[in-house]
Amino acid sequence: MYYLNKMTDEPSFEKGLEPIAAMNNAKYTSFHKKLVIIAALGAFTDLYVIQALGASTFSVIPHFLGSTSNFAFTASLLFIGAVVGVFSMGTVVDLIGRRLTFIITLALTALFSFLSAFAQTPLELNILRFLIGFVTGADYPAAMTIVSEFMPTKYRGRGISYLWVGFTLGGVSAYLLGYILYITIGPTPIEWRIMLGSAAIPAVIGMILRTSLPESPRWAIEKGKFELASKGIKRASGELFSSQVLENSRKALFLDEKVVIRKHYLKYFVLILPIFIAVMCFNLIPGALSTLNPSILSSLGVSHSGSLLYSASFLGVQVIATIMIARTIESVGRLKWAMIGGSLETIFAFIVLIAYHNAYALFGVFMGLSFFAFVAVPVMRNAGSELFPTEFRGFSSGVVMTGDRIASVIGLLLTPLLFSGKDVVRLFSVYGAIGLAGTLIAFLALYRKKIDKRSLEDIQLEILK
Repeated sequence: MYYLNKMTDEPSFEKGLEPIAAMNNAKYTSFHKKLVIIAALGAFTDLYVIQALGASTFSVIPHFLGSTSNFAFTASLLFIGAVVGVFSMGTVVDLIGRRLTFIITLALTALFSFLSAFAQTPLELNILRFLIGFVTGADYPAAMTIVSEFMPTKYRGRGISYLWVGFTLGGVSAYLLGYILYITIGPTPIEWRIMLGSAAIPAVIGMILRTSLPESPRWAIEKGKFELASKGIKRASGELFSSQVLENSRKALFLDEKVVIRKHYLKYFVLILPIFIAVMCFNLIPGALSTLNPSILSSLGVSHSGSLLYSASFLGVQVIATIMIARTIESVGRLKWAMIGGSLETIFAFIVLIAYHNAYALFGVFMGLSFFAFVAVPVMRNAGSELFPTEFRGFSSGVVMTGDRIASVIGLLLTPLLFSGKDVVRLFSVYGAIGLAGTLIAFLALYRKKIDKRSLEDIQLEILK
């Protein structure tokens, strides 16, 4: 016997999964809003930590790191740590749970950020940036997965996408604080220490608030932790289920189909590879520019304070883009938004080639590039937590975010080389080609994938056909 998907009127999952149906068809309540906001504090802290260094460019380089190349290396270490964190911790998320993982990650982020303010040598700072990268990267598999697994089907795309609103707001906040510190105390040795240490504040707030959230019922059902599952379902849907009903759901979802899923591991690898590459291509440009903008712009004659305000604006348009995606992703569709965002990101990268002589035109083009990059990026990031089964949804989210962080490493190391001699044409010719490749690969990744308005279980069954 089958339920009907209320949004598509197509046959849905088998009877026996009433607890899952209760969450999928639940009303969007204050619990779901609270879940998204608290989960997004991790993403907020992540980009805040990243851009705190960028906002410290004019104090940390002359007073501590010594050169732009050293600065780029220090910045890249955070992303290298994040690559290790998102890839390795995805499996841990699937083993120990979503809730515990993302409480620990923010606790460690707060500790390492606080210690960064007291670094005495570049080596100490480099080690701490790597560790911060590891734990902030490790936060994503847990945060993305717990949101996707709690949200009603109708609002899942919105819920995950709002994580990226928090992400972009973190970057804007870092650059605005950097601007305020620059015009008040100037590019002094204390300025960069305040910036880096201040990242501990949102991390501590997020850590405390996360203790109020329940564990993901889907993960708890898989592990046979029915009391945890029941509490989570009650918070999400208002309904209570007996241990026997939850056991039946466990058998239907995980025990009966586990052999089938194992037979399809190769299919999942083929599915995740183009998503991994597309995320890399889409995020390489904004990932590099958001951190290196102050250095690039000041070399082109923009004032130091002006470059910090511009960098806040560069990330500010990403806030608008991610809000737009969150509000429309289910109605417009994932594939359409990925194609629109990727195509226009590419076009704006190529427009730089003819507009860079005019500062005002260049400002507008950069804003357009940043905006449309973050039309495409959230869609592809979300795919890791939507297309894959509960047993390794944390791992798949980690793999996708690994591509995202590798892009930032490549961008930070490659951009100074391409921009040597202030060669704008060479830099943005490469950027444009990367954007075009990402758009084509994203199309291959999402074409004919039925994600919109479907439950996680329906998506899984469709893929396993």
